Amino acid sequence: MAVKVTMPQLGETVIEGTVAKWLVKEGEWVERDQAILEVSTDKVDSEIPSPSAGRVTKILVPEGRTVKVGIDLMEIDELATKAASSPPSAAKAEPATSPMIEKPIFKPTPVVPQKAPPTISESAEPSEGIRISPVVRNMAREYGIELAQVKGTGLGGRVTKEDLLRYLEEKGMKHPETKEPLPQPKEVSYSTKGTLPEFRVAPYALQPGDQVIPFTKLRKLTADHMVYSKRTAPHVTSVAEVDMHRVAKLRERHKEAVQTQHRVKLTFFPFLIAATIEALKAYPLLNASVGDDQIVLKKAINIGIAVETEKGLIVPAIRQADQLSFIEIVVTAEELALRAREGRLKPDDITGGTFTVTNPGREGNLFGTPIIHQPQVGILRMGEVVKRPVVVEVEEEDEIAIRPIMYLALSYDHRIIDGVTGNSFLHRVKEILEKGDFRL
Repeated sequence: MAVKVTMPQLGETVIEGTVAKWLVKEGEWVERDQAILEVSTDKVDSEIPSPSAGRVTKILVPEGRTVKVGIDLMEIDELATKAASSPPSAAKAEPATSPMIEKPIFKPTPVVPQKAPPTISESAEPSEGIRISPVVRNMAREYGIELAQVKGTGLGGRVTKEDLLRYLEEKGMKHPETKEPLPQPKEVSYSTKGTLPEFRVAPYALQPGDQVIPFTKLRKLTADHMVYSKRTAPHVTSVAEVDMHRVAKLRERHKEAVQTQHRVKLTFFPFLIAATIEALKAYPLLNASVGDDQIVLKKAINIGIAVETEKGLIVPAIRQADQLSFIEIVVTAEELALRAREGRLKPDDITGGTFTVTNPGREGNLFGTPIIHQPQVGILRMGEVVKRPVVVEVEEEDEIAIRPIMYLALSYDHRIIDGVTGNSFLHRVKEILEKGDFRL
């Protein structure tokens, strides 16, 4: 029986992918879950595992070809016998399998450098264990460049596509993807989609020094997704002020132990994730999606976490988050963010989110009004934690105290969530954080 391997959807808004590299050949035997090809998209580069053990009968899409999600890439005969159809020399050789191994959550496997510095023609990785994307590896192989010669500006010294293009330009080697400066138009017309027929925006006449920058593919996907979300879901945003002094004290007591035992930093973000999970249990309508005149309440609580990467914003999900301990939430969130920035997310990591939380980072601001990540119905954004004087009640008397205060902004879909439900959910998150009862 022929099993077909199709182009997977590597993200909620991704509609196509590029076959970056085949890891097997026609006639080879593959094991179930063995990595068989590398796929590259604007959001993530990923190794795709084999859905079944068997023999590769057809490779339908060559390397470098970009195809739509769902297109057949290869066929595997799962009824073939391993010994009967093996090549004559295969009996003397070990099966070439490379199963994908999950790294234990609490015992990260250290990267072991190779004995000899690998060249791009010999290995998928540059020296010192720094990961690269399939696109960068294929470009380097095409020009015979050892990546050790290229200065990486990515996370941890990672060599990016831009670094390689810059290196080629310095050496006088022009890559086919290097584009000449685009001619600057004399004016730019604004889109009138979704506006009233009688309303028109006058074209802007470009002035000396103006620069027109076309959208990248990822920016276009993000823009389309944001516009779709605002058009589809009537957004309402509520803001709550949260006293974080109990969480701050708890974090201060445990951050050194967490760093030592689990090799991750204990920030305020996991406390917000844990509080959100508990609030979703009390208000399941926030853990839903809207279909055609119907509501789908999700049983699983998969918390999406917005991560800024070199390519742009991506939202991997902590799956079955309600079944994890607090420490598991801390470690899983850190690992997902790290793998997102290094381009190592798997297809399952970026699909299936049911509710999103977002953190603008240390250089944040009081609060913002986030846009819902479709097809979800809510998103919670934490603001900067700032010390300020507030009025507190001590033994039935009002006093002024200095407390770390944070604003939480909840955007929700007003098609199915009324103000009472949205505000009650946000208030529940506030209560949990201010109580500070987290088991570390």
